[in-house]
Amino acid sequence: MSKVLKRFYLLLVLVGLGWVGLGVRLGYLQWKYQGLSPYEPYANRPYLRKVRGERGTILARDNTVLATSMPLFRLAVDPTAWQAQEVQDSLGLLAQRLASLFPQIYPDPNRLHKFLWERWQARDRHVYLLPYKYLLTYSQKAQLAQLPLLNGRPRALIVEKITHKRSYPYGGLARATLGYLVSDSVAWRGLESAFHEKLRGEERSILVQRLPNGLEVPLEDLADYEPQPGADLYTTLNPHLQDIVAQALARAVERHKARGGVAILMEVRTGEILALANWEEKFNDAVFTLWEPGSTFKVATAAALLELGLWRPPERLLVPAALQVADRTLSDGRPALSLTLEEALTFSSNVAFATACYRLLGSKPETFYQQLAKFHLLSRTGISLYGEPEPTYIPPHSRQFNSTTLPWLSIGYNIRLTPLQLLSFYNAIANNGVWVPPRLVREIRYPNGESEIPPLPPSERILSERTARYLRQFLRSVVEKGTAKGIYTPLYAIAGKTGTAKKVEHRTYVNRYRASFVGFFPAEQPLYSCIVVIDDPQEGGFYGGEVAAPVFREIADAIVFRDLRIAPQPLTPNAARLQPTLPILPQKQAVALYNELNISTPERPPTAWVKAVPTTYFVRFTPYKPELPQGVVGMSLRQAWYLLRSQGYEVFWTGEGPLVTALTRRSPKEILLHLGHETAR
Repeated sequence: MSKVLKRFYLLLVLVGLGWVGLGVRLGYLQWKYQGLSPYEPYANRPYLRKVRGERGTILARDNTVLATSMPLFRLAVDPTAWQAQEVQDSLGLLAQRLASLFPQIYPDPNRLHKFLWERWQARDRHVYLLPYKYLLTYSQKAQLAQLPLLNGRPRALIVEKITHKRSYPYGGLARATLGYLVSDSVAWRGLESAFHEKLRGEERSILVQRLPNGLEVPLEDLADYEPQPGADLYTTLNPHLQDIVAQALARAVERHKARGGVAILMEVRTGEILALANWEEKFNDAVFTLWEPGSTFKVATAAALLELGLWRPPERLLVPAALQVADRTLSDGRPALSLTLEEALTFSSNVAFATACYRLLGSKPETFYQQLAKFHLLSRTGISLYGEPEPTYIPPHSRQFNSTTLPWLSIGYNIRLTPLQLLSFYNAIANNGVWVPPRLVREIRYPNGESEIPPLPPSERILSERTARYLRQFLRSVVEKGTAKGIYTPLYAIAGKTGTAKKVEHRTYVNRYRASFVGFFPAEQPLYSCIVVIDDPQEGGFYGGEVAAPVFREIADAIVFRDLRIAPQPLTPNAARLQPTLPILPQKQAVALYNELNISTPERPPTAWVKAVPTTYFVRFTPYKPELPQGVVGMSLRQAWYLLRSQGYEVFWTGEGPLVTALTRRSPKEILLHLGHETAR
């Protein structure tokens, strides 16, 4: 025991001596180099510093800028380029102009004049016009270059191009898709990362010298020595549609107190992504997160059964009240009945699809998986973004595969897909059976005028025309009389499928859900496909038909009434069927109200208040500017009271009803409101 203690004390002494020696050494170095600059060895030694050309711009489908780089500059002067008479005549004017442009930096032009005079007399060859950390934009640089003693004097003005600050004019719109540029140099996620090598500019080296105070002084004028800028990306995104989709998604997430959500809008024929929205745009769940699709996957099961000829449309399948497989039971809560494939899909029967797969494909599961692979549901889409995951599933004949795998796979469990991968399959149904890869970048244009189209997997027929036609018919039936009948509209035809998938926590299914709706419109000649997923809704329901489908309808409404290619269905006016309406409302409140009632509001003027005009099938908004006090007629009592009180009026009311139908002035500042149920239209 004594030997162990001796060794321990010896170790402590050695460690202590080491720390003492280190402290003595540091004190000696501080004393020896006191007052000297750490840059002193380099003060008179020029060296090369790397500079990079301007980063390329990311543009939208209509060529509006989504991301761009703003060059920033430092400006210095070489006073030795000024003649004595010029200094005497113009130096004071230069100081005054600088002080007027930057009053917070130079509150006293006389002190600035004195400083510049002293630098000129000292024959200083490099004097910064502004503090070293103050960077100028291009327009500010151009403005300063026109000042006295600087205008037309390339020798006197020294321009340092320091960096390119990345700017996103639309703020958070599609930011998870665009990506980020950290510290104006490190690309992180999205297009910024995927096309970093294309976007970043040419790298060159310039000769600089470091002064004793640590400042770098370029020995070359960067204005005449520009590295080549990076290439520009022309994307498929439409800012207007992106805003529509993002706002519709945000309203739904907030309304249902959901954890998050995604929405993607795609052009059917080309596969071009017109809008790609993620809740709060922190992460691109639409492209990179794998989720179990639930009932939206039943369309893939139906497609496989049709392609294999195992369940033809006229045939009826006897569907039991419940399906027992091993120790698991599946039930729809209905008695046994016989269903056609269209009816099974329209009413989203779990037992029907699980029974069909179990009976018809249970002995040959690999056949079903081959069909899924043909549908591109077991592979990546190939979108031009890094990190797209492969779908995960339980392969046949693997250790995890058992008798329950196939029946539950047929209804959207035991497989995980990204929303984009699922949408690409539905887009193929809309495209008459031809799968096209989703495209996000249309073109890359280089500074020398050359261009490049990013390569994608080839288009491929994955369904016969006949199967695609049947599926379009079935999906239209889902909206007209099935689980999505709440979003049916006679104005145009929607085809799609609802989905409500249980979530997994700690490897166990829990009673929390992911609601989805995926489809296309107009159903007879599809132009757009769209998917909406709302993650973990807490209020207002959790089924896909009541949570996600209304968002799809809101997006479709906004597009249909703007796309001249989509002709609304002919309608017969019926005064007895006018939609319910409150005449005057704040537009934000009105949109939310009619969304809840599943009433279309296609015309939205750019005003805070709107007048609601009911029609047979939708409510039309017209601009409204309340002119008080008469302008409150048609408002609710609460709104009228608030507006009038905010303008200093004393408010009284009489009668019963939800609306202000008339008003009477008791005095210049006293208003009597008359309440009723209807105002003159």
